[in-house]
Amino acid sequence: MEGFNITIFNYKEIFIDNIEFRIDAEYYQKEYLDIYEKLQGSKTLNELVYMSDVSSNGAFAYVHDILNDDNPKTVPYIRSGNVGGTFINTNELELISEQAHQQLPKSTTKLHDVMMARKGKIGGASIITEDEVNFNCNENVIKLTIHNNEYNPFYFTTFFNSKFGLKQVERISTGNVQPWVSIFQIKKLLIPKLELSLQREIENIIRKSHNAITIAKQKYTEAETLLLENLGLTNFQAACKPVNIKSLKESFLKTGRLDAEFYQSKYDELENLFNRFERIKLADLVNYPISSGITPKANGDDYADKESGIAFIRAVDLQNGEVSLANLNYIKPSIHETTLKRTQLKQNDVLLSIAGTVGRCALFSHNIQANINQAVAILRFDENKINRLYLVVFFNSELGKQYIAKYARQGLQTNLNLTEIGELSIPIPDIKTQTQIAEFVRQSNELREQATQLLAQAKYSVEAEIEQSALQERERERERERERELLDESDYYLRLAEWVLLESLLLGQPKNISVQSFSQSFGISGRLDAEYYQPKFERLLQKLKQYRHKTLGELVDLQKSVEVGSENYRDEGLPFVRVADFSKFGISQTDKFVSPVDFADIIRPKKDTILLSKDGTVGIAYCVPSDLEVITSGAIVHLSLKTDEILPDYLALVLNSEAVQLQAQRDAGGSIIQHWKPSEILEVVIPVLPKEIQQVISDKVQMSFELKNQSEILLEQAKILVENEIENGMHATP
Repeated sequence: MEGFNITIFNYKEIFIDNIEFRIDAEYYQKEYLDIYEKLQGSKTLNELVYMSDVSSNGAFAYVHDILNDDNPKTVPYIRSGNVGGTFINTNELELISEQAHQQLPKSTTKLHDVMMARKGKIGGASIITEDEVNFNCNENVIKLTIHNNEYNPFYFTTFFNSKFGLKQVERISTGNVQPWVSIFQIKKLLIPKLELSLQREIENIIRKSHNAITIAKQKYTEAETLLLENLGLTNFQAACKPVNIKSLKESFLKTGRLDAEFYQSKYDELENLFNRFERIKLADLVNYPISSGITPKANGDDYADKESGIAFIRAVDLQNGEVSLANLNYIKPSIHETTLKRTQLKQNDVLLSIAGTVGRCALFSHNIQANINQAVAILRFDENKINRLYLVVFFNSELGKQYIAKYARQGLQTNLNLTEIGELSIPIPDIKTQTQIAEFVRQSNELREQATQLLAQAKYSVEAEIEQSALQERERERERERERELLDESDYYLRLAEWVLLESLLLGQPKNISVQSFSQSFGISGRLDAEYYQPKFERLLQKLKQYRHKTLGELVDLQKSVEVGSENYRDEGLPFVRVADFSKFGISQTDKFVSPVDFADIIRPKKDTILLSKDGTVGIAYCVPSDLEVITSGAIVHLSLKTDEILPDYLALVLNSEAVQLQAQRDAGGSIIQHWKPSEILEVVIPVLPKEIQQVISDKVQMSFELKNQSEILLEQAKILVENEIENGMHATP
């Protein structure tokens, strides 16, 4: 019968070297017997190595007490899940204390020890490199120290990762739910001695592989570091804010405010920051009464066209610290000279929005006649104490926005009255800092002006191209490039100006309590667990939103997969990928398959699709490099980009970074088995860095994956060398 194998033994043969009295048919499969036939005459591990594990240090109760001390856990502790892949998997190492480690010397790792798992995830071996020296290991891991110099530890490791080592361990393992191998059985494992020149060749390959993995990790770390640096999240610490309790004397009798928002502790922290500097109220700064205009009736007779009218500045016209003239309204000169005479603008007035989007600030640098509506206030002052451009940057900074938010009254339209504007007390850094900030802003403004001129030139070039040659087209493209460079440089100086401000003002660490009203918490999120409202999450989102950002739903389409049910599993067919089968580095070989006919309509991962886990271990993201003929479990969603403003490898890196993992922790917490709702996933805040930075990050990620692939190829070559050598019997020595 085709495919049907039978092995017949005399019962006397069965009990030769079979102290465990194994009589199950699996133990005598032909493939196992073929392996042992080819390894005849080889030495056993018992002849070649010193063998130890954590129990070698003493009785179970003694070791248990040592491991369960109350000292800080700092020493990596290798478990069976960390072993079996040529190199130790250091991603999920447990830790024990240094004191415990010192009391467990027999299970301490040394350079080029070989580690094998004997319970749970068995099979394979890992070599201890310079990076894992002086770790420790638990009772499910055996440490092999080779004492015969005719056996190279790199060859040794490779052998037990080849089919000849794996099949031996597979044969002697017992147990169904959790396989295990006794130390006695491990001692009987066979390994042939190959020529030392071949063993050294294998060592060279393994070392190259390790070097490639090391560089791959470095490149991936560089990509993550670059991402965090550009987000300002390097060394990000999730600190929180204290409860704030005010007496009647400290609150209403002093401020006239009873709304809880006004007394949030973050504002006290802000005031404490500002109090390190000399401060001045705006009412004491100005040399002209703080004033706001009026807004004539829409489409009424007070308005005029551009040619005959006076520029009429609204809050929406205050942009990037300047007054934009692009979309102005205009009023009649008669209104400008009568009804709005008090709010006629002068060059170098500072304008502040006081209704709607409160706190926008801009310098009116134009030499034209203009006026303002009631949503804008004039701040007119000499620069004896405060540089005008410093004040503009202050109000437009995150600190300034928070400070304004304290005083802004909430209603149908957020607003500040003129008296409250006058009471705003501004910190005054040293004049050198102010001048430096102002200079950056001036450079930014000059570059923006140059960019505006180039826009005009480009427009002219477009019109001229209709009648002129391709040479002018190339010139136009150079002008566009220069325009983009100037705008980018302009944005740089604006950011630099704000950084100098933040650097001079923002010191101190907030504390670790958050208070939310019912309407701010359960009324919005439906969550009552305290973990959801940890201020570290709010601080993270505030940090991310300082940069250009979008929700994940604005960037991708989300598709769900299917849960096939264990009754549909097959021994072969279409691979079925679960959360346990993939990581941010790729998809591992699965042992679950389904019928391709039964699941023909289920989505398959396409090139640049990002697989994201939403159940169990949530937040694992992997960017698929090419179309895959697999299906995924219902615990994995498929994210397909619907915009070209973000690169797939960059997005996958962001999803795996702390910037998103904290958001996943917030959303998916509060239950025994974590679950991340698709609706919550689509609301995740994604920072969208400039395309050129994304490309640098993507290049590093791809280089990391390429090096990892090279490493895997080298490992496979090493195994094939060992297997071929044993199969051919050419280099084996007795």
